[in-house]
Amino acid sequence: MRHLSPEQLATLRDQLEHEREALLRLRHQETVDLVAAAEETPDVGDRQDAAASEAAQLAHWTLADHERVRLAEIEAALQRMQAGSYGVCELSDEAIPFARLQSEPTARATVEAQAEAEREGGRGRPDADDRRRGY
Repeated sequence: MRHLSPEQLATLRDQLEHEREALLRLRHQETVDLVAAAEETPDVGDRQDAAASEAAQLAHWTLADHERVRLAEIEAALQRMQAGSYGVCELSDEAIPFARLQSEPTARATVEAQAEAEREGGRGRPDADDRRRGY
């Protein structure tokens, strides 16, 4: 983290916190909408209506899962800031450039280290397994 100035860290922290707040607001609104829709949903008339309803619910839960994973990534980045390890590649221990962090503030590896890990079949990727587990 020493390669990042206090101003750069503040900018990245603000970016992470704004995205976290937006996701939390979105999740809250989706929950409110889902409850309202469940209360308004009449009995399903036929198999096609039931299938359409089930497909809509699946799409909703898929998006919610994506948002949950992204929220976990943001929380992990903020925790790394607190711990002093933010901006340091978890694969090579090199500094992650500010420009990369600006474009992806949850980045856990440099572009080069990430590309090398992907060439090796994903072994050692700091984020692949964690994303599936929601960390």
